[in-house]
Amino acid sequence: MTEPQRRRRKDARPEEILSAGLAEFGEKGFAAASIGSIAARAGIARPTVYLYFTSKDAIFEAAVMDRIGGMVARANDILADDAPFDETLEQVLRNYYDRIVGTDAAVLIRVLVAEGGRFPQLAAFFRSKMLGSVETLLAQLVAKGIARGEVRPEVQALDLKVIIAPAVFSIIFGLIFGPMPSEARDRFIRSHLTIILHGLRPDAAAP
Repeated sequence: MTEPQRRRRKDARPEEILSAGLAEFGEKGFAAASIGSIAARAGIARPTVYLYFTSKDAIFEAAVMDRIGGMVARANDILADDAPFDETLEQVLRNYYDRIVGTDAAVLIRVLVAEGGRFPQLAAFFRSKMLGSVETLLAQLVAKGIARGEVRPEVQALDLKVIIAPAVFSIIFGLIFGPMPSEARDRFIRSHLTIILHGLRPDAAAP
């Protein structure tokens, strides 16, 4: 193997390990997965994993930062555009559905729901690294809408996590019953957008 090929292979390994880790967590659960089984799924030797990650926890944390963090980063890019609020909200929500719902990132939510009580450090990491970022993102989204006169000012005082709550429900639904068919998924997303937009607009009744 040439040096450039070796370098490409080495550069690809962290993502291969993350994907293998998520596949193992999804199939076996976090507790039953092992560094050895993750290495085998990735097609590498067990010691190679330790060149990149010190533990299963580290693999989970890196996957959170890559999958969920990537979704947040893209949403921040969307917010930076000077688009109408309705359009911005739709792009932000579709970004969540496209990057999290029905992808291997949903495994992270499954681990937290099913095993967070046994592994509180995972839940604590997710809360400290991601929930704050998501809440900040939603606050900035609403503030943008208020500044444009497209969102009621009093919305800013509400718990804005409800904006993405239906998308989180769709993850739980998929984990229990399997992925929604394409038509049902599209209908669910349209329903989500319609209900949230109706509640945020200036002409909506105050809570």
